[in-house]
Amino acid sequence: MELKIVYRVLRKISDWSLGGFYSDVYIEGQENVTSDGPLIIASTHHNEIIDIVTLAATIPHRRYLSFWAKSSMFANPLARSIMLSSGAIPVKRNPNIGDGSVSGSGVSSQTSLFRESSMALAHGGVIGVFPEGTSYTLPTIMQVMSGTAWAAIDFVKWARDKNGLSKLTIVPVGIVYTDKARYQSRVYVRYGEPIVVESYMPEMFGGGADVQAVTKAIVKQLTAEMERQMWTMTINAPDWDTLYAAQMARDIIYEDPANVPLRDWLSVSQNLVDLFTTSSSSATLDAAKTALTTYYSLLHYTGISHSSLTFLLPIKSKPLFIRLLRTVRHVLFAFFSFVFFLPPMLLHIPAYIAAKFAAKAFAKEGEVETEAQFKVIFGGVGLGVGLGVGLGAALGCLRKYGGLELVWKLLGKTAQEGVLGRLKRIVIVLGAAYSSVYLLVRWHNALVYDNYKRLKTLLSLHKLCLGLFPQRPASLEDLKKYQRPPVPPQNRFIKKKQDAGDGDSPVKNTCLPSTRKVPTRKLIKPLLAARKQAHFTLEAYLKTRTEDAEVARFLFKMRSRSSVE
Repeated sequence: MELKIVYRVLRKISDWSLGGFYSDVYIEGQENVTSDGPLIIASTHHNEIIDIVTLAATIPHRRYLSFWAKSSMFANPLARSIMLSSGAIPVKRNPNIGDGSVSGSGVSSQTSLFRESSMALAHGGVIGVFPEGTSYTLPTIMQVMSGTAWAAIDFVKWARDKNGLSKLTIVPVGIVYTDKARYQSRVYVRYGEPIVVESYMPEMFGGGADVQAVTKAIVKQLTAEMERQMWTMTINAPDWDTLYAAQMARDIIYEDPANVPLRDWLSVSQNLVDLFTTSSSSATLDAAKTALTTYYSLLHYTGISHSSLTFLLPIKSKPLFIRLLRTVRHVLFAFFSFVFFLPPMLLHIPAYIAAKFAAKAFAKEGEVETEAQFKVIFGGVGLGVGLGVGLGAALGCLRKYGGLELVWKLLGKTAQEGVLGRLKRIVIVLGAAYSSVYLLVRWHNALVYDNYKRLKTLLSLHKLCLGLFPQRPASLEDLKKYQRPPVPPQNRFIKKKQDAGDGDSPVKNTCLPSTRKVPTRKLIKPLLAARKQAHFTLEAYLKTRTEDAEVARFLFKMRSRSSVE
């Protein structure tokens, strides 16, 4: 039995990373992953390294998960031992490049390409792959490539020739982040229905058929089934405007994204996307999408969340005294909560600073999928520094003021205990340090979400106060630039055409012109006007859809939350 020490360490770090950066993780479909036997996990890939972290931390039965890695990384003997201990599988080329076949020698040459994968699967291993071929941020799944299917078929053929056994299962996985780059957001993971590869292949082993043609047909079928399941387990919109409108409608209906149960996040979000996706356009639909997108955009550029704005300035007007009382109460409660949160927060300050700096310094502008990984990696380093400095300072204080001698006396220890006594002291100190770190981190994680949210609300209050103060408004021409959200840049690894050249393209690159920046305070009044318009047009559009029975049932559940004055 392999120890895989590096993998165990990395998996533990994955557990800490996922639980520390995100506030909640919900997993469905665990029953679809068997406890043993060869398995391929085919996952969506929209958050770079964090997707690997999520799979390693959430895979049922804590099965060891291996990923493909470039064979050149195994050249050095030391690097090879580390890579193998981490569960990495060397491959000479990316199976997702091209159609998965190798020119010249046909399908049979797949054996050399996937030999290491087949060996891992033959030992009952689990391989994690990303059929999309790259990580990206787009409103829909753009591509599912055939490399996974080729690897599966290659193994089944190889295993059948070796020992007559050819059982292999592919389990598609959908990973949905409520806001993948934002600290303390949430993660929904769904393990899909198992795809038994052997059930697709009776014709291949029947004899008399064109094996290469049959193989390509099976690859196409397997890839199509993976794509179908990945679509049903993720949120997919035809274009950016529809996605933004659906997200904004969800926030308005629920007032706060946190009010949406994580188990319902996918269904609620996709239902709203479908609500704004129709074959024929209408005036009410166009008005609603435009208003919701404008409101979304202004929230983005002001750095204010809809939930904070609703808390501070509810859409349903309340007496000024009530609003002031709520604000004062929130400030006082935030202060006392912050005081109790202060000790663990101080030790985490290096992590906050390192994460923010790393995201700005290393993540490419507009590539949201690269931000979280740098926040997690450098935040973890910063946390280590903060805890080390804190524990060192505490130990120094104990030494300086005689605290250690008092501890030894209470434990019945003396300075003349020899080597064994010193070893016991070291064990006691290390145990105390571990316990302190564990308690401080748990203390921090238990309180960080509420305090982070209150901080955001207080910062929003500050922006609102500045924005509502009498001042010269921004020109309409300048404001127009802020009524469209920025769209991530094109990904060169996406094979499909990303810009159709029209306004309906799901990935049209419409980034904000930076010729003249409008101060945030001058966007506050337009933001409030956009919110009112978004509520009004959303209500008007929802009324036009009540004849649809499915939509009516959905709206009936949410109606009380979406009503406006």
